[in-house]
Amino acid sequence: MCGVLGIKGKTTLEQGKILLQMLTHRGQDASGLVWQRAAETKFNVLKTPGYPDLLQIKGYEIIHSLLGSTRYPTYGSRTNNKNIDRYAQPFLSKTRYGDIAVVHNGNVTNIPRLTNKKYESDAEFLTEFLAEKINEAKGNLPKAVKGFMEKIDGSYAIVGLFKEKMFAFRDPRGLRPLVWGKNDKVIVVASESIVQQNMNIMSVENVSPGELIIFDNEKVVFKEVLLSRDHAHCMFEYVYFANPCSMIEGKLVYKVRLNLGRELAERIKQKGWKIDYIVPVPDTSRPATQGLAEVLNVPIREAIIKNRYLQRTFIMKSKNERIKAAKRKYLYISEYIKGKSLLIVDDSIVRGLTSQKIIHDLRNLGAKEIYCAITCPPIRFPCYYGIDFPTDEELIASGHTLEEIKKILDVDGIIYQKLEGLKRSIGLEDLCTACLTGVYPTPFAAEIRLRVLNGELKASSHYEE
Repeated sequence: MCGVLGIKGKTTLEQGKILLQMLTHRGQDASGLVWQRAAETKFNVLKTPGYPDLLQIKGYEIIHSLLGSTRYPTYGSRTNNKNIDRYAQPFLSKTRYGDIAVVHNGNVTNIPRLTNKKYESDAEFLTEFLAEKINEAKGNLPKAVKGFMEKIDGSYAIVGLFKEKMFAFRDPRGLRPLVWGKNDKVIVVASESIVQQNMNIMSVENVSPGELIIFDNEKVVFKEVLLSRDHAHCMFEYVYFANPCSMIEGKLVYKVRLNLGRELAERIKQKGWKIDYIVPVPDTSRPATQGLAEVLNVPIREAIIKNRYLQRTFIMKSKNERIKAAKRKYLYISEYIKGKSLLIVDDSIVRGLTSQKIIHDLRNLGAKEIYCAITCPPIRFPCYYGIDFPTDEELIASGHTLEEIKKILDVDGIIYQKLEGLKRSIGLEDLCTACLTGVYPTPFAAEIRLRVLNGELKASSHYEE
């Protein structure tokens, strides 16, 4: 999972860096830019560990093409200062018909079936593989991309530069989001529509699943779905990952999260819980909390306050980092906790580390009763498509009953979203719910799962033979 950005048209490096910062919630391990100056085809590359604001650029230099990436590593090792070029995007490759530059969001599952070379980033593999296909297609980009799509299993939303053109395409199932829009100066492609919104581009279109779009001279010069498969849009984008202001597949993420709360509220009514306050776990569960409160007619209290100077703990590099960050991530307002019966609302429980810490803190602050409402169904299976929970052992809901989870978390009651309620809330049926159901929409990922169950393969973020 990463954030990807592409700009075609006259702009500045400073503007590119600002837009890339809009995608930091999608990745904070490393950041990178590649750009072309006016009247030049040479690629200039800059990468850094951490946030985009650490990129040391000459901010107001005029450029005509730019790609950017914020990295959330689900393939390869984590970045450090010594190996930044091996892990962080963008990546470059040469072809007989011109150089290419690529940024990628997603996760490829079948690299070991396509090469014996070891990679520390699947984006580097994809860049080299696309270069091979361009050579095979004698420089014909649509033919090359179609050949690419026919071979690659997994999720990918790609933006690239080839000669003077920018191109964008998604995997045929549309697992990861990718949108584009334009004004009278530039075309902007990005993982989420908040980037275009920042440029006052209010009319935004999806890059359709399996579609390739080529841009030249700030115009669309090619637009065609090259390969069609059953769509499987990632449900976790709506539940947690995406910014609430974003539109994904025509659905406003904020509204989806409101709906998730309303769905849960109808079932909570049947529980008969006596609740003094509904308390969101900041920040992604706030819209759902509003939906719950509207239906239950119970007041909201922001009794848990997030330390805004910390990174997203879910996408931190290691378990130890996540535990340390969880200990200092939240502050509490005891006036709304001591002696109160609280309904704690969270978007999801994956590993359970943060939830255990919060419940422990609330108990120590004198909460009378603590109930949990989780807007996502139980996550019981690994994700092979770019969300960092690749093994069953990491998941609190894998191998535990609801009653066992209740005891592990030390809550008086817990309720999860139902799968049907999730689909109604999003308003789409063509979703990837593999982490909830164990049914994987791509062939090689399904094979990985079968081999893991048979003890033939230990699942990891590398998915190697």
